[in-house]
Amino acid sequence: MNLVPAMTLAGHCLLAWLDPDRGFMPVGGYETAHDTGRWWDAMLRLEQATGFPIPPEIEAAMLGNLRLLTDNPFGILMNRPDIEWMRESAVFNAHNLRETFLSLSALARYRRSEWAVEAGRLLLRNLGRFLLPDGGLDQAGIVARLGAVGSDDPLLVQPPVAGWRDETASTGRALEAILDFHEATGDPLALQVAHRIARFHLEHSIHPTGTIRPELVDPCHVGHNHSYLGTLRGLLRYGIRTDRPDIVSMVAATYRNALWRSNISWSGWTPHDLGKTRFPDAAGDPVGEHASCGDVVQLALWLGIHLGRPEYLDDAERLLRARLLPSQVVDDPDPRQCGAWGVFGDNFGRGSILDVFAAVLHTLADAAAHTVLPGPGGSVSIHLHATARTPWADVRCQRGERGRLEVVPRKASGLRIRVPGWAPRDSLALSVDGRSIRLRWESEYLLVAPDQAAAGSTVVLSYDLPRSETVEEMPVSRRRFRLAWRGDGVTACDPPVPIHPAW
Repeated sequence: MNLVPAMTLAGHCLLAWLDPDRGFMPVGGYETAHDTGRWWDAMLRLEQATGFPIPPEIEAAMLGNLRLLTDNPFGILMNRPDIEWMRESAVFNAHNLRETFLSLSALARYRRSEWAVEAGRLLLRNLGRFLLPDGGLDQAGIVARLGAVGSDDPLLVQPPVAGWRDETASTGRALEAILDFHEATGDPLALQVAHRIARFHLEHSIHPTGTIRPELVDPCHVGHNHSYLGTLRGLLRYGIRTDRPDIVSMVAATYRNALWRSNISWSGWTPHDLGKTRFPDAAGDPVGEHASCGDVVQLALWLGIHLGRPEYLDDAERLLRARLLPSQVVDDPDPRQCGAWGVFGDNFGRGSILDVFAAVLHTLADAAAHTVLPGPGGSVSIHLHATARTPWADVRCQRGERGRLEVVPRKASGLRIRVPGWAPRDSLALSVDGRSIRLRWESEYLLVAPDQAAAGSTVVLSYDLPRSETVEEMPVSRRRFRLAWRGDGVTACDPPVPIHPAW
């Protein structure tokens, strides 16, 4: 599992989506303004993670596009009515609160952009003015302030139901990005706004027992899986940032008790719709999309590392290996397809749409950043079995008849190497420069002392890849897919599907 080639291919695809005849704007996706924010967030994370070069002329054009599309009294990314080819889609889109803050946070963090800092402060001030006393969003007031047309998408404009409102598609998904802006700039207003938004979603979007609110999955309710999971991401980040273990526990309970029933399958299928199926595939099931799978990967990473629960890291690694990496389009001659993920029919499909594959690239960059991290007592923790070059150690992961993880520390600091929960303990072998060493455990991590592994030595962990089978059933059509596994990788599927070999 090497994330860098997949990320690099996605970066080239992001460049290919820019239309030189329309000022290098991203055209043909969900919405140009929305996709502009996603482009900036993904490209700057990619550059940070891999050194991927952004051509200077492209960066200059896209910075101009970002400034142009946020040049409105509210400061949100919005298509412009004075540009003919985007006039019909020039509406206030509350989805774009998240995308605006993501792009401005990335520019503040990675480019030290004073303009981005000031633009974010303007948006925070305006957003604060239009948050209702309970923390909900006054969209009608914003539309009136802008003198704009409001969206008619039922996902974005929903009437209250018995005092309950679903705002996961507006402020809920934006919470994480607002916290990003606070971390990038230190602006106290960002945390003040985050407090108000979090209060609303703790009441309306999550339950302490971890059960999903029945309103969210009601067949009459127009819901959006990616926005709901984004709200959970924001609440988790908020709980960690504000030292609220009760909130972290609520998100962890929701992850355990709800997500694997209603939001994602074991192998990583994630429906686009929650509740009402607005976009069915040919068999009547909701179409899938890959960004929500990425959301669960990140929830698993953050929960696993923050709570010290390595079983969640097993989930993250399985979803990367069995779903996201095999689902990338890798052999299409169209540069707008090659490197992409997207919306897809069937359970195991591929697709290409910019906002989805930019979100998956965001996830891969975050997974790469969490593969190897400083551990307790000056040690180095290897959290994921993935190939990576880091300041602390270089890691190489191989899968053949056995699994093999090779770690080369950059200094003698001691290692903590996570062992997958499914790996048979009697099959483990650990060596340093070819010499076997005794297994010493700390929870699900093997320990290698500093005096056992000098800088530049080669530490190898190998283990069996047990065979197993699972069956996944689609929610409407009841189609069944039988999957063969070795370890956490899929080796075959019956019936045949695009992303895995036939049985």
